[in-house]
Amino acid sequence: MKKRILSLLIAIASIFTFCITASAFDANDYDYSYDSDWGSSDWGSSDWDYDDDDDFYYGGSTSSGSSSGGGGIGIGGAIILIVIIIVIANAKKNGNNPSGGAPTGMGGGVRPANGGQGLNVNLPDRTSQIEQIIKQDDPNFTADDFTAFAKNVYIDIQNAWCKRDLTPVRPVMHTNLYNTTQKQVQSKIEQKVIYHYESIAINTAYLTSFVRDEQYEYLTVYLNARFIDYQTNEESGAIIRGDKNTRWDFRYKMKFMRSVGMKSNDANASEYETGHNCPNCGAPLEMSSSGQCAYCGSVVSTGQYSWVLSDFTTIRNDTKDDGIRVPSMASAQTNTTTQSGGNTKVDLVFYPAETKIQVIDIIRKFTGCGLKEAKDMSESLPCTIYEGDAETAKRLKATLDQLNVDSRIRD
Repeated sequence: MKKRILSLLIAIASIFTFCITASAFDANDYDYSYDSDWGSSDWGSSDWDYDDDDDFYYGGSTSSGSSSGGGGIGIGGAIILIVIIIVIANAKKNGNNPSGGAPTGMGGGVRPANGGQGLNVNLPDRTSQIEQIIKQDDPNFTADDFTAFAKNVYIDIQNAWCKRDLTPVRPVMHTNLYNTTQKQVQSKIEQKVIYHYESIAINTAYLTSFVRDEQYEYLTVYLNARFIDYQTNEESGAIIRGDKNTRWDFRYKMKFMRSVGMKSNDANASEYETGHNCPNCGAPLEMSSSGQCAYCGSVVSTGQYSWVLSDFTTIRNDTKDDGIRVPSMASAQTNTTTQSGGNTKVDLVFYPAETKIQVIDIIRKFTGCGLKEAKDMSESLPCTIYEGDAETAKRLKATLDQLNVDSRIRD
């Protein structure tokens, strides 16, 4: 009934177009532009930008048309004032904030984030092709498992952002990304601003690009999600931006990375859902803010041991498609290091205690063996850690030499 009365009054008011601009009540006048570049805005929020032109604007002249008596506002003006009072009163009654941000009553429906930027940018679904490429060196990898992992990461980090506590998701964030995001979280704490992401629904997620270099491989997931997004004041609980009705449509690039030579059965993807253990010493992860294991000091959030989220951006007009780039040298090196039919051997004789983690990682990278096997080799000195072609053996020894590790090559 209230809606009908309000609609009727607005319809009557529209007759007097000389008194008010009809578009003043159009919710589409609000341009909720979004900027998700790290370091300049916030995680996953629409980050509304209310321009001065978007404020309610009521006509141009106070004496348009005929007036009654000595310069009064006239019948039309009186009707318009009544309509304005009803709209504002109704907004306040429902807990909206007409003076700061968009009124809740003006929201509703589904609206694109980024102010509609990037809608014409297409990141193709290359899931099947990428899965086949990764499986050549990592037989246990499956696209379904990885996209499920990416969805969980997305949901968990969104929830952590709202709680202003990144501790639960620290292991799955690259150190650089964590440090940047933590600064933003601290800023919101100081501003006493709390974000609310409600009714999060992931509509689409697929693998769109895969890049491998000499050290790392990068797997990018396209993800489309919708959710309600608003901010409240920590002390008063009042909504200071956004509303509880509008669902925002977001499109993302989520880039994950890990070291070349890692295998899915050694990664933390499955452990991420049930708890984390340090891949170096096996202890429960109780990390410092630098992402180090509190027991052995190893850094576990740099892509060295498993997939970690290294970059997160919304799709914008300047978003680039990274495509698929897998240099033949990287693939050939990975294949040759897993072979054992050569005559050249590399023996590990001695290494400084502080380089143990690096040594284990090097053994795994050049041999393709698992974590436990690499640790056993490193603890059984002297021992043969590689047997294969001469060129790879030379690269292995040169890598160990950089760490002042004592090793030898023999035929």
